[in-house]
Amino acid sequence: CALVSDADDLQLDPRLATALFRVFQECLTNVARHAEASSIVSELTVQDGVLRLSVSDDGKGITHSQATDPLSLGLVGMRERLQRWHGRVTISAVPGQGTSVVAGVPLP
Repeated sequence: CALVSDADDLQLDPRLATALFRVFQECLTNVARHAEASSIVSELTVQDGVLRLSVSDDGKGITHSQATDPLSLGLVGMRERLQRWHGRVTISAVPGQGTSVVAGVPLP
């Protein structure tokens, strides 16, 4: 597992920081439970006024139907946590090659 960050000096609202932590936690939980991955790369970056958290693995990859299933409460929860800050979560995957989750939140 690797973490790359260029957002070391960023001051966030504590509630946003907690929401991002929970999104990160859910990503790692999903990798551990479902992905059968051998590595994870996480990045926290600021680009064009948007804070981005990305978590990518080299596992089996989530299917489109799994990623959009309204009964996937963990995925729904990630999206809901960031709505307050007009954030978005996007999930992409290649079968057999892994999944990438990117959470983006505009900064004030």
